[in-house]
This record gives sequence, structure tokens and C-alpha cells, in this order.
Amino acid sequence: MKQVNEILKKILSWRIKYISNKQFLYFLSLVIGIIAGTGAVVIKRSVRAIHNLLNNDLSLDLHTYLYFIAPIFGIIATIVFCKYLINRTVMHGIPTVLYSISKAKGILKKHNLYSSVISSALTVGFGGSVGLEGPTVATGAAFGSNIGKWFNLEQKQVLVLLGCGCSGAMSAIFKAPIAGVVFALEVIMLDISMSSIVLLLISSATGALTSYFFLGQNVLYTFNIQEKFQMADVSFYLMLGIVCGFVSLYFNKMYIFLTNRFEKIKFWYHKLL
Repeated sequence: MKQVNEILKKILSWRIKYISNKQFLYFLSLVIGIIAGTGAVVIKRSVRAIHNLLNNDLSLDLHTYLYFIAPIFGIIATIVFCKYLINRTVMHGIPTVLYSISKAKGILKKHNLYSSVISSALTVGFGGSVGLEGPTVATGAAFGSNIGKWFNLEQKQVLVLLGCGCSGAMSAIFKAPIAGVVFALEVIMLDISMSSIVLLLISSATGALTSYFFLGQNVLYTFNIQEKFQMADVSFYLMLGIVCGFVSLYFNKMYIFLTNRFEKIKFWYHKLL
């Protein structure tokens, strides 16, 4: 460990002497984009591997009772992993990132580098009805945050790298680079300069390219436009936006309400049931 620290100090000294902070951040944003994209690939392929194991190797029929039991095994495996292997609570992905920004100066704990990958793969692979966006974003943000910490960067620079991890991860999982940047700016709520947006763009584009390399160029949601845009339909689009706004409000309110009720259950096996 001492030798590793000495090597790291020499690298830091060489970097400060020959590479400016701006150039170094460009390089790190590229690296973080690759790592975040790889994290998205690992999560997707892990889920697919477990899914194929259950459906192919066990030859599950569409109406088999094992489809009811399988998610229970996934939840138990996740509980064992969190409670006994890492002895940590793996929080929700995006709220964890927001909490680290507001309370921990943008530093995410080291177990977030891998805990969300494993727990989400077990949960979703066995049929749990949750998404992969949050765990992927938390993983990318954890790498961005910890890389900034390892190189003794300032807090603002660490936050930018955290945002790079978020944008790279979101871009990789949906193969949508622009959406990754917008997500980092609006949802993660980073207060950064215009020059820092270039770093988000680099990570987002790199994350998408990494996902393309491993998973192909097929998009997650395919669609064909059958009808041309008509000005007469604008009122219907406005109505749709209002309805969707109320639906999202209902979803958030009910999610928070049910989460609070669920947290009041004391014993984990009661929660399992």
C-alpha cells in the first residue's frame, strides 16, 4: 500500500508539472465516459445473463409458478449481498448522488463503485420491477467522484467529474448523448460554467460510443413517424403535456408515500413478504 501511495504521488507531481488542470480534466472526462459506458454494459449484460439462465437453462414456461418465486430469490440475494457481504445499505441511485452533492461535497463512498451494479443485476435479473438507470448513474457518478478525490482535485472539479460520470452513464444506457448532458445539468443540478459543459459532452459522447461498441447501434426504443406534424394538432400536444404532468405528479407523490410507509416496517423479512 505504501508503494502504491508513493507511485501515486510521483504521478501527481509529474502531472502538476507538465499538464495543466484544463488538459487533465479533458483527459479525465474521456476516461470517466469510457468507465461509465462500461458500467452500463456490465449492468445490462449481467441482467441479461441471469435472465437467460432462468429462461433457457431452467426452461421456464410462460405460466410457470417460478416466475412468481424468482423475484423473491433475487430480493433475498440482494439482501444477503448488502447486509452480510458489504455490510452497507445501497440507497436509490440518483437520490444517493444528490445527497452526496448536498451533504458530502460530492464524494460517494467506495462501495458505490460496484454495489449498485451487483444489487441491480440480482434484482432486475430475477424479475424485480425496477429500472437500471439509477444504478448505472450512481456507478458512473461514483467513479467520477472517486477519481477526482484520488487526484486531489478541488471540490468544484470533483463535482464536474461526478456530473461527467452521470452524463456518460445515462448516455450509455439509452444511447442518447444529448439527453445525458441535459440530465446532468437539470436533474443532478450542477452549477457549472459553460466551459465545463464541454467536459460533459466528452463524457456523454464517449459513454454512448462505448455502449455502441459492446452492445451495437440498436436504440432502446424504436419508432417510425407515420404522420407529419400538423399545426392543428398543437392543442392536443398541450393537453397531452398537461395530462403527463399530472401523471408524473401522482407517481412521485405515491412513490414517496409508499416508500415512507415501507420504511416503517422494522424487520427485513417482513419487508420481503
